[in-house]
Amino acid sequence: MEKKGRIGIPRALMFYRYVPFWRTFFESLGWEVMVSRDVGKRGKIIYFEDSCLPMKLLVTHATSLASETDHLFVPRLVSLHPKYILCPKFRGAPDIVRLAIEKKVSILDETIDLRTRKHSYRRAFLKMGEKLGASPREIQAALSRAEASFSTFQKEWIERINQLPTRDLFKLDIPTPALKSSSQEAVSPCHCEGVERPKQSHPVSNEEIATLSRQGGITRNDKQGLLGGSEGKGGLLRVAFIGHPYNLFDTDINKDILGLAKQLGMRILTSDLLSEEVIEHEISNLSKEIYWSSGREIVGSLFHFLSGEVDGVVFITSFKCGIDALLQEFVKRVLRIRKTSFVPFLVLSFDEHTGREGLTTRLEAFKDVIEERKRQAPNNKHPIPNKFQIK
Repeated sequence: MEKKGRIGIPRALMFYRYVPFWRTFFESLGWEVMVSRDVGKRGKIIYFEDSCLPMKLLVTHATSLASETDHLFVPRLVSLHPKYILCPKFRGAPDIVRLAIEKKVSILDETIDLRTRKHSYRRAFLKMGEKLGASPREIQAALSRAEASFSTFQKEWIERINQLPTRDLFKLDIPTPALKSSSQEAVSPCHCEGVERPKQSHPVSNEEIATLSRQGGITRNDKQGLLGGSEGKGGLLRVAFIGHPYNLFDTDINKDILGLAKQLGMRILTSDLLSEEVIEHEISNLSKEIYWSSGREIVGSLFHFLSGEVDGVVFITSFKCGIDALLQEFVKRVLRIRKTSFVPFLVLSFDEHTGREGLTTRLEAFKDVIEERKRQAPNNKHPIPNKFQIK
């Protein structure tokens, strides 16, 4: 099929959750999709207003694509949940990008607000398809292929994140390395209507989390497997990495902390493993409502994993993120009151000046804490209160 033109997708923000859907949709309509490259060590981040690092990276990536594409895809994300909203900066993202690129290229900026039918996920893509000159039949077919691509990607997520380098996680043309697993795949609704979000093993209980973490046929002697040539003491350490998707998977923000963790013998778990029901259960008895959908996911995931069955939990945040600043203090206070955290907890805050050397030192020290903890209570499912908790 002859390409109709180029659509640029900045490698920023919710790219790190929905790019399988976005890319497949536009490619199915006959457009070539260009994804911006990592900024890297030699790249220059554009300082646009007084924004957080993820928003600075959005402007940087959009600017790099402006002269090479016919359209930029920067949706106006208001809500990806039927009740709760995203950070307000998501709503203004298309306007910020439009100012930064000085209107050099058109922007596909349809509003997505799942609290209203008028701005549903599906309707937003129907409108964009019409703007791109596609027929209703072509748009429906593209939506179906996009949903299937997203479903497959999510189903394979636990294998991808533990088997592939971070830079390759969202490259759809790279197949997922197979892991042996006896678990049954389950499907629960995604926040986007019309898009199913399969859970890798749908661990509703802590026992299932522990089972999942030990699956895959990877042993300490498998030098090409998850250990990356490193043998963790007592086997792979089960560590949950929690945070906004862009903080977790954008190496320009986190300096590839996931790659470093795998080199240290850690098996990575994320909030994608938890159903919305589990997250809602964890935050159901809080005294204050959390209005941000991403904040609810983060807090619910932290409480779930910190209750046990994993060996450690890492919360990754960005400097100048007001939501994260509030959430981490809130979580720490609740944990002190409940006294129910049984695993080491590390909070890492990143900005553009964060160095990998210091990060390596902190993660190695965190691994030592985990191993010391396991030596103290090797057979105790709920050990004594965690004196190693980082506050």
